[in-house]
Amino acid sequence: MKGDQPKESIKIAGQYAVGPIQQTQDGNQFVEMELPNGEIAPVFGDWETYGNPNKEGLIEDLDYRIYPLGDGTFALDADEMESEMLRDEARGFAQQAQGGQGASQMEDLLEMLTQRKGMGQAPGGGMKPIKR
Repeated sequence: MKGDQPKESIKIAGQYAVGPIQQTQDGNQFVEMELPNGEIAPVFGDWETYGNPNKEGLIEDLDYRIYPLGDGTFALDADEMESEMLRDEARGFAQQAQGGQGASQMEDLLEMLTQRKGMGQAPGGGMKPIKR
């Protein structure tokens, strides 16, 4: 789907959300946002995951990449949000790597990564087989 996105995507800050996360009758989440041209338009996407909403349902003031759907509405670029989340996680790991007794920061980071049990890994650290 990435190739289907129009090139006129824009970045917009969460502060331009007009209200809380809402849902259509079909269950699609959207947030109404004030666009740079002053218009207010619904922006569809997985706001519960990427918007980090507070108790009132207001999204966090982050930069969100959105693109037009061609009918006056917009969509959140989920691929961009995933990439940003992974970059933030990697930055966090790098900042935590202190280099303990006699170890460099790189050695500390490698140790942290080998101890981490991420997606697709079995408890022993090996990869899980995928059933097809």
